[in-house]
Amino acid sequence: MQFNFQTDTLFVDVILPLALPQLYTYSVPAEFASQVSAGKRAVVQFGKQKMYSALIRNIHSNKPEAYEAKPIASVLDQFPMVNEQQFQLWDWMSDYYMCTLGEIMNAAFPSAFKLESETKVLFNPAYERDFTNLEEKEFLVAEALELNKELTLHEISKITGRRNVIPLVKTMIDKGILMLREEIEKNFKPKKNVFIKLSDQANDEFLQGIFDQLERKAPKQLHLLMNFMKLQSEKPGEVIHKDKLLKTSQSDNTVLKQLVKKKVLEVYEQDEFFSLETNAGLKDKAELNEDQQAAFLSVKEQFKEQQAVLLHGVTSSGKTEIYIHLIDEQIKQGKQVLYLLPEIALTTQIINRLKKHYGDKLLIYHSRFNERDRAEVWNKMILFQHHPDEKNYQVIIGARSAIFLPYSKLGLVIVDEEHDGSYKQVDPAPRYHARDTSIVLSNIQNAKTILGSATPAIESYFNALSGKYGLVSLHKRYADLQMPLIEVVNLKEAKKKNLLKTFFSQTLLHESQHALINHEQVILFQNRRGFAPMIECQNCSWIPHCINCDVSLTFHKKGNVLRCHYCGYTISPPSKCAACGDHDLRMRGYGTERIEDEISVFFPDKKIARLDLDSTRSKNAYQQVIAGFENRDIDILVGTQMITKGLDFDHVSLVGIINADSLMAFPHFRAHERSFQLMAQVSGRAGRKFKRGKVIIQTYHPENPIIHFVVENDYKGFYEYELKERNKFKYPPYYRLTEIRVKHRDEKKLEETSLAFAKELKAVFGKRLLGPVTPVVSKVKNYFLRTMMLKIERDLSVIKIKKMLGTAMDHFKKEPENRSLVIQVDVDPL
Repeated sequence: MQFNFQTDTLFVDVILPLALPQLYTYSVPAEFASQVSAGKRAVVQFGKQKMYSALIRNIHSNKPEAYEAKPIASVLDQFPMVNEQQFQLWDWMSDYYMCTLGEIMNAAFPSAFKLESETKVLFNPAYERDFTNLEEKEFLVAEALELNKELTLHEISKITGRRNVIPLVKTMIDKGILMLREEIEKNFKPKKNVFIKLSDQANDEFLQGIFDQLERKAPKQLHLLMNFMKLQSEKPGEVIHKDKLLKTSQSDNTVLKQLVKKKVLEVYEQDEFFSLETNAGLKDKAELNEDQQAAFLSVKEQFKEQQAVLLHGVTSSGKTEIYIHLIDEQIKQGKQVLYLLPEIALTTQIINRLKKHYGDKLLIYHSRFNERDRAEVWNKMILFQHHPDEKNYQVIIGARSAIFLPYSKLGLVIVDEEHDGSYKQVDPAPRYHARDTSIVLSNIQNAKTILGSATPAIESYFNALSGKYGLVSLHKRYADLQMPLIEVVNLKEAKKKNLLKTFFSQTLLHESQHALINHEQVILFQNRRGFAPMIECQNCSWIPHCINCDVSLTFHKKGNVLRCHYCGYTISPPSKCAACGDHDLRMRGYGTERIEDEISVFFPDKKIARLDLDSTRSKNAYQQVIAGFENRDIDILVGTQMITKGLDFDHVSLVGIINADSLMAFPHFRAHERSFQLMAQVSGRAGRKFKRGKVIIQTYHPENPIIHFVVENDYKGFYEYELKERNKFKYPPYYRLTEIRVKHRDEKKLEETSLAFAKELKAVFGKRLLGPVTPVVSKVKNYFLRTMMLKIERDLSVIKIKKMLGTAMDHFKKEPENRSLVIQVDVDPL
């Protein structure tokens, strides 16, 4: 629509970063009329005092009738931050996942883009506090920050005498003077990798003279230099890590400094995620073997008819190399590729592999970056959109939030490990699934999607077999390596025969010892973190519980604390029972921390490490563990489901699943699916390079059919077995689920209002609504919970059903006594 800026009175509908059910309209003063554009941010006042950076969605000349439109205070951006295709995706997400555009804006935007009155700013630690070149208002802010560690935008407004200070603060952030407090709280600094290379003057003649000199006067320096040359010759073109060089040569930093001083070697740093891991340019893609080539051609052929293709390939079948060939084709066409990974923190191997192929064409986006770094990636994407010749950011690798970036030429989306539950956002809204959303994104962008997994989600495989997606299969491992041999150990029998040592069968211990003697590595899988899930009084069975949540506290040996895994509440372990006073308190169950502790008793001379949420909380801890295991500095790796995702280790010959029953006994309709996926995926870590691996599954129920399917690597059999159960009890893929969670701080009030709400919903949906019921965890963070489940046949209109649900919710919330009830809708819950 064309506007005459001189005669028309313009209005804009904006998205505020709030959970508002509809857009809000503001007037556009004449001075900003030529600047406004859909997708740009505008500073607006909402309410009596608060100022926000809102997002312009529509521009029109229709004055709102219900209220007087306030004027926008300024326009922040030169280019739109969100393009029309992104808005189409947001609109779809809002409708499908029953959330507001403001909630989507909050999820999509880095915090650096969402300035508001209560946002707190402080000095950027890199700023040298030189006030000489500051403008008057900037000086006032800087001077105030000298006295106060941080200021809100509202306080800055008072100091400067300006009502709208967001543009001022934005300018100071851009100059590197200020930063938002959220960035400091995340406390993220990109890890620097330190590398060694020959100095520019170290030619053959120079080196010959140095060798002669060192041989006579500095044998330690000569030894280090010779080790450097050896490492460089073993892998030509690969960078030499400083730590690896010092370890290999058994030298120290002092010796290295002498060689640097003599200008023989040079030390340099690179950010871990943004730097290439090679000195010799980009690496050519590997040739595909016969099976991979057939799969690659089949994917291309099916893309002619299908929007999405499922690549079902067994573990270590070479799916990543097929992805690389598909990416290359998109790059040649000038297109962008989004490569989604379930957890970016655990996929450094894949990131490094892609860096070697695509160099500075690669961008990485994930939550481990601070908000300023995420904003920088967003801005680079916008720059590519408006100046595509300046920088070719064509390969974007990221976790689920990467679907929100401003793509302009998207040609392909790769969803690796598409079955993984990490792709689902649980809290807060929008409660979206990145796999499903990526297919919609591809459709909007006229791109294609490839879903890859060794153990596809039931729904994905169903969609593939029914023709909604294409289907390509890889049944063999790369280089014809055999699938691991899986042995099931009956813990019931082992216990009877006294062949159980704490949590380990004699078979597992014997096979572990055999692997370690052969200088191979072992992975032990237990999908529960902590030392012990609970502490119990032997006299009266009292168990310490969280004061905020209806769960027992988990004992963590490191730190000697009892911790709630829902809200983080901690206490010291009690010395006696709070109920009866007895001192006989014992630990029940076991987690990864206890497994790590117990296995060290059997292998005291071996290096053991743990990979779980607790052991990787500190910056770069996960990388240190993975790098240590890759370099064979770690012999035994104990972990939760983290070790099943995207890891490829050459020397793992044995995987032990400590307790398969804890996976399968969980009260959820997806328990069998998750169990099969986790056991199959962790089994796939064994024997990926040099020899056939072995897997030991410990269970009290070896007759369970899920165990049989894992042993036989029979995904198709598992799928058919599970499908019968799903159809019988009206679960996906035959029915669509929507979970409705209601919360209240008063349990009695919750009981009354949840029953009343259910009654109103049942009047609309009848027997399709189940509940309300009290969930297994009935209280979280001082909110009592009830849940309802809506089961809808697949052939019914999704749009119509959600409209009916939304209408019923609005009608219920109209009553004042019901407004304190918190209602959360989770479409397609996991």
